Amino acid sequence: MAVTKASRDAMGEVKTRPLEGKDRFIPWIVRALIVLGVSISIHNLDTLQTRLDSAWYYLRSTWAFNSVYFESWHATLTYAIAIPVYPFALHYMPFLDKYKVHPSVTYVHTTVMNIIFEAIIYLTPLMLLDTFTIKKYMGVQPSVMAQKRLSFIQTTRPLPIAPPTVGGVCFQLVTSILLFDFMFFCFHLLFHKNAWLYKTVHALHHKHDVMHGRVTNLLTVQERITLILSANYALRFMGSHPFTRMLFVPVFIFLLVDNHTGYDLPFGIHRIIPFNLMGGPAAHMAHHFKGTTHYQPFFTYLDTLLEKYYAHSVGGNKKTADNQH
Repeated sequence: MAVTKASRDAMGEVKTRPLEGKDRFIPWIVRALIVLGVSISIHNLDTLQTRLDSAWYYLRSTWAFNSVYFESWHATLTYAIAIPVYPFALHYMPFLDKYKVHPSVTYVHTTVMNIIFEAIIYLTPLMLLDTFTIKKYMGVQPSVMAQKRLSFIQTTRPLPIAPPTVGGVCFQLVTSILLFDFMFFCFHLLFHKNAWLYKTVHALHHKHDVMHGRVTNLLTVQERITLILSANYALRFMGSHPFTRMLFVPVFIFLLVDNHTGYDLPFGIHRIIPFNLMGGPAAHMAHHFKGTTHYQPFFTYLDTLLEKYYAHSVGGNKKTADNQH
């Protein structure tokens, strides 16, 4: 289905619709299962910690995890798996079509060569950064860092010996997502408000006729690096353990891909998190086709504050103009 200018403008006003019928109970069921899972985990915290310790010591013994390129490879492979598994699967489940934000939502197929080309374009700048940048993680001995500084080219990363705690991983994961969301909102807003930056850095991401999962990676090199460095800085600022960073990648990529699927699913993460704290695919699709709202990648509080600021400014200007008359 072609997207006309009229439907494109209409999609700019799309908002997450209230759930109806049996769909209203789905978020509550998922929340109950999450609470049950968390309760069981807390009850078996010692067992979880023991397993986390074992996983960490195993990872530290592998060549791949010690490689300076691990995180770049991990992100590329996760995205390469997420795209064909998640949006592709949604596309071939007709009973989910009713949850499409707009009938034009689809899955755009590609060739293996295109996937390889995308991977090369994505990996090249990241691996260059990896090669000449010393990775800095909390808990690494100063003597190890001093040894790393003696080499201009990096091949392995200095990993801490001690594993993280379960609570530490959860805290670092959540706060890193929140900090990234705040940071990229600022960059994203700047990209839209500055005409040169929009044309040079961000316009490519909005250059599509229909919404589909592959739009997630429709980025200029500059925007991709901004996205990745923002995520890296958020993780570093929160002192995230390399194990947390490894878990961060699939969570981060899933949230990005989910935003671009165009499916407003009743079991979507934006439905499970209460009080409309997350925008979800409908809000993000509205942003893509209108570009004047929903700048926050995942959450909504900054967009809400921005809307209130605009409303106050317009109202104040109008009141001033009326007084002058």
